[in-house]
Amino acid sequence: MRRLAAPLLAAAVLVLGAGPADAHVELIESDPPDGGEVTEGRDRVTLRLAAFDPDGPVEVEVTDPAGDDVTAGEPEVDARSSSVEVATEALEPGQHIVHWHARADDGDGESEGTFRFTVTESPDGGVGIWLIWIVALAIPAAILLRPGARKPKP
Repeated sequence: MRRLAAPLLAAAVLVLGAGPADAHVELIESDPPDGGEVTEGRDRVTLRLAAFDPDGPVEVEVTDPAGDDVTAGEPEVDARSSSVEVATEALEPGQHIVHWHARADDGDGESEGTFRFTVTESPDGGVGIWLIWIVALAIPAAILLRPGARKPKP
């Protein structure tokens, strides 16, 4: 009898299988990436989700190092790329937390997740102000130094 029980059990598992699996939404990738670093001033977070219902409710909240919500507006869903993008206030240096919540594409359940990223100070040291000075000085220099600009008029 024991010799017959093992093959029958194996056949039952193969025929019946494990049953239908409930789909769960999963974070495939994000920008900024989980655990990654980006420079200050960023104002968007993008998530790519697997098995989520693009027509269902999707929530994304971004919090700053003090725990304040810096999300600005509702998430924008792109069903073709399975992505969700949310605008934020300009992100300041420190660790930020993203918490997301979405319904599975089979309509059976909702999933949520959290990831972190760090915003660092911009290494350029204020390139923007230098660019303004260069342009401000270059225009008068180009006018004064162009050929014939200083020749006396007869």
